[in-house]
Amino acid sequence: MATALMLSAKLFAVGAFISSHALRKPGTDLDFRGTIVFDVESFPIVAPRTKEDDIRTKTTGPSKKSIELKEAFYEALMAEDRHSNTAPVKQALDELSKSYKLDARTSEYNDGDWMLETRPTFPGLLGYNEDGDALFTMGKLTYNMIYPTNLMCSVQKMTQHIHKMNKDPQNIDPRTGRVMLPPYIPKSLQHELLQDASQLRSVRNDVHFTVEENGVQGVLQMDGFTIPNPNEVNKYSIWFTGGRCYSLNNDKSEIKNWRSVFGTDQPKFNKLEQVQLWMAKRLMGAEPSKGIQRDGSLTYVMKKPVGGHRQAYQQVLYLDDKIRVTVGNKGTIVVVSRMDEEDVL
Repeated sequence: MATALMLSAKLFAVGAFISSHALRKPGTDLDFRGTIVFDVESFPIVAPRTKEDDIRTKTTGPSKKSIELKEAFYEALMAEDRHSNTAPVKQALDELSKSYKLDARTSEYNDGDWMLETRPTFPGLLGYNEDGDALFTMGKLTYNMIYPTNLMCSVQKMTQHIHKMNKDPQNIDPRTGRVMLPPYIPKSLQHELLQDASQLRSVRNDVHFTVEENGVQGVLQMDGFTIPNPNEVNKYSIWFTGGRCYSLNNDKSEIKNWRSVFGTDQPKFNKLEQVQLWMAKRLMGAEPSKGIQRDGSLTYVMKKPVGGHRQAYQQVLYLDDKIRVTVGNKGTIVVVSRMDEEDVL
């Protein structure tokens, strides 16, 4: 009970702090800051599984029927201008999710570089600019960790990069041969990872944005980790530990404009905002940006990340070598497509 109350307090503090500054456009959410919110209980996410379904291995790909339904779903999504909350898209996704009988936790397709296909609609969306790009405040995009929080930004694209930690020798402890654990892990997952971190993956979400006021372009980078839920099919737990904001262009004129926007002093908060920030710091170990650094970037840290198998997760509805469809713990449906190597930063 005490744990539940503490989690509720954390989520309330963060939610309250986030809601104190707003601005946005049709588009995304935490699950990968990603798309449309559904009533999870009323949406048939996954068809009932059999024992035969659960013992399929990673060498088994989606069935021919699933592939056909995937194409129909994708066509419906594009026809609806990438809005996933419309009736045609929901119907197509219902059929697709029912046909997917595999366990994505064993799939070789999880890792890689992905591009968001659905409209970003996370909380704080303010609308769209003339180019159809979603509008948000910097505060909403960064949980008020990057200043100035009231800066109006448009989002051009969002990407996600997932890579298994044990595939990179730099993540291996030479003394033990085991994966080195990240410094910040949700308490409920620490024991599990101490026992076995072989399935631990890094997650990096990049939001490419433009400051509406002067056209300065940048990238908001969110860093985190994910592990498969050992007890539930197709589920991955996910948590974020910090982020970085940096200029997309490095020529002198752009850097000068960038510094004129982000090189300002920290804003003065009212009493309510001060309390909310204090709670975020105390309960989540939040350390907002202390200002622009020598290289022009801004960073923040979450030393007590919220996470756990029942608290922050993605459930895979469909996965193959081309696309991935997931629903998050908040009911957000996210569709991503695999990026070409030349498009990866």
